[in-house]
Amino acid sequence: MKIKKIKHLKSFGIYTDFKWEQVTGLSNFCEKNVIYGWNYSGKTTLSRLFSSIEKKHLYPSYKDADIKIELSDGSELNSITLPTSSIQVKVFNSDYIRSNLKWEIDPSLEAIAFDVGENIEKRNKIHDNLKKIEKITGTPLIKGIVEQRKPAILEYEEFDRVRFTDEAKRIKLDVFNSLIEFTKAHFKTVQAKVVLNLDQYIIADQEKLSRIKQLSLASNSKSKLAKVSFESEFKTLKDKVKKILEASPAKTSVIESLENNSELYHWVQSGIGLHKDSSECGFCSNPITPDRVAVLNAYFSNAGAILREQIEQAQTAILSATIKDSSLNIPKSKNDFLDAHQDEFVKLQDEFLVVKERYNQALKVLSGDLSKKESDSLFVSMAASENDDNSEIDIQQVIVKLNELIDANNTFIDNFKTEQAAARETLKEHCVAKFLVETKYAEKIKRKNRAERHLQKLDKLKKQFDTENEKLWSELKSIAAGKTVLNDYIKAFLSRDDVTIDITSDEKFTLKRGAKLADNLSEGEKTAISFAYFLVSLESLNKEGKLIETIVFIDDPISSLDANHIAQVYSLLNSFFFRKGVDKDNPEKVCSCFKQLFISTHNFEFFSFLKDSTYLNKKKDADSFLKCEYYLVKRSSVDSSILTALPTRLRSKSEYVYLFELIYEFYEKGCPLDDESTILIPNALRRFFEMYSLIKLPGSNQEIDGRINALMGGVHQLKLLHHFSHFTTFEKLTKHDELIMNLPEAIRELLVLMKKDELHLNSLLGAIGKSISDSRVAV
Repeated sequence: MKIKKIKHLKSFGIYTDFKWEQVTGLSNFCEKNVIYGWNYSGKTTLSRLFSSIEKKHLYPSYKDADIKIELSDGSELNSITLPTSSIQVKVFNSDYIRSNLKWEIDPSLEAIAFDVGENIEKRNKIHDNLKKIEKITGTPLIKGIVEQRKPAILEYEEFDRVRFTDEAKRIKLDVFNSLIEFTKAHFKTVQAKVVLNLDQYIIADQEKLSRIKQLSLASNSKSKLAKVSFESEFKTLKDKVKKILEASPAKTSVIESLENNSELYHWVQSGIGLHKDSSECGFCSNPITPDRVAVLNAYFSNAGAILREQIEQAQTAILSATIKDSSLNIPKSKNDFLDAHQDEFVKLQDEFLVVKERYNQALKVLSGDLSKKESDSLFVSMAASENDDNSEIDIQQVIVKLNELIDANNTFIDNFKTEQAAARETLKEHCVAKFLVETKYAEKIKRKNRAERHLQKLDKLKKQFDTENEKLWSELKSIAAGKTVLNDYIKAFLSRDDVTIDITSDEKFTLKRGAKLADNLSEGEKTAISFAYFLVSLESLNKEGKLIETIVFIDDPISSLDANHIAQVYSLLNSFFFRKGVDKDNPEKVCSCFKQLFISTHNFEFFSFLKDSTYLNKKKDADSFLKCEYYLVKRSSVDSSILTALPTRLRSKSEYVYLFELIYEFYEKGCPLDDESTILIPNALRRFFEMYSLIKLPGSNQEIDGRINALMGGVHQLKLLHHFSHFTTFEKLTKHDELIMNLPEAIRELLVLMKKDELHLNSLLGAIGKSISDSRVAV
């Protein structure tokens, strides 16, 4: 892809609103392009447009500019597409010199030491990396990030070393009464288990915690207990009593005296059995007649007697069912249980006493109803008294709980070691978790872990910086291999071999003039070194086969060089950009090794060399693109520049003749200060008079003012030329200087001076198609 034209350039420095199509006769860019323009005309700004393409972003000072560049395939490059452009561009200008040449006084050498090109970036990167490493590791005066992170780690290590040991000792002595071994190592093992969920292992229930503590400290000296046996008869007795109470036997063969006296009833009933084989009363010795015995037997065998018998039997059963202290095999003391179950037994024992009393009381109610039935209602039905029917259920539930406790106690005795070990482990976990919470361990470990992770990252980062610096130092050391090539270009550039570069111990360049180290660099030497490095970088691209795909823009490579070096620079460019071996099919053919070449200059002598270059101006085949096109950069107004086609007179004439023609035509017009060419005249006048005065006084070493005085005798208006010699600065261009009003008089005085040498003046007039006869010089 090649650059065809600059369609639009707005707010790009001095190019306030340039449009290619508005310039008459402006041809598209070709393979080779030469741009001429005086200082401050806009050449360097134009080179910055190409730098923007190279860097893929607008030049920082013109970031709000609007650019439109048409490419050879018809596509457009603008501010939006610039970052994604694939066009390869390399630019040499004053910015390149500043960016690619960094020099400093080396006190140890008492000479200039400097870096070139990428080495500046490498050394700056090394310096930046060292600063970053210092920020990490610190210096004797400044604490680094590593030291800032260490307190969190040291705090945790102190906590781990002292507090863990002390707490482990406390748990062993105060909690377990030295029954177990518990060291810091044991503490750390438990810690690893509980640390992820401390609250889960802390026992908030104090009763549960108390039981666990008791079990943890208990000894296995108890025997297994028998379960409590109990069969409740309450419901059966209740049903039997109910039936008795509801009975109403018939009264037959009743003996009133016995009916009315219960004790007498039972005494007589017992006596019949004692006297069945005797006819005499054993109490009073009175005779017992058979009739009396028959009456008594009849009485005691009737329904009432039978019911009395049932009441007596029921009373006996109730008495038997009543719970006495010795009637159940309930453990006598809590000490019969293991420590872990004693409190529960005491609780159940108290509960049992209460329900036992209720149960016995319920039996007493049944017994009382029977007594009342026998004494008051034997022959009539009666209702049962209200009773505590739930006492039977409640006492059975208590018995169940007692048996469950006995089972647990017995099971625990069978598995004492296992259960105690589990209890002790639970207690350890509780103690450790509680300690970690109370001492805010989670915050300490979090700070410590965060600090360690940060230190690991910092260590990794430092190693990266160290590794990168090693690589960069290695690359700086490899500069020695390229020193010869750089020296060759500098030699070709300056056209002498007494100026060379050498390498210092820290891989910097230093300049030597002959055998001595230089202690300064002239502007010309800076240009030479920078341009030599630029060519070395292009040569590197050429070896990679990439230069042929690269657009090269060179702005004033002869800046600050004297006339003796201009031809040498031209020759160097010719040999560099046009060489054999490019065309693989015809290796002996001299071909261009670039995609597109742009060279701009303010120096007319160098421009003349370029105009006369065989290689630059040689057309290839019939392709019009392959020719060389010429352009002029000039001011179109005080604050704006444009790119135009090179005037014909500049192609065919010397700069001296061109400047005279420009000044004379302005003079012939009557010096109109509102003419568009007015902005060019002050510079043209100064440059022309510099050349003219040197022609007239070739041996003079005076400045322009001195040469004017020598030619004019000290009384003249051409002193304005000194003012105009500085007119190219922006400050003077952007204001209406009253001295410009004297411009017509300054031109008139110059022509009057030149008329003294009519032969020279007539020759100049003839060169521009004028003659003395039709000139206004005589006026």
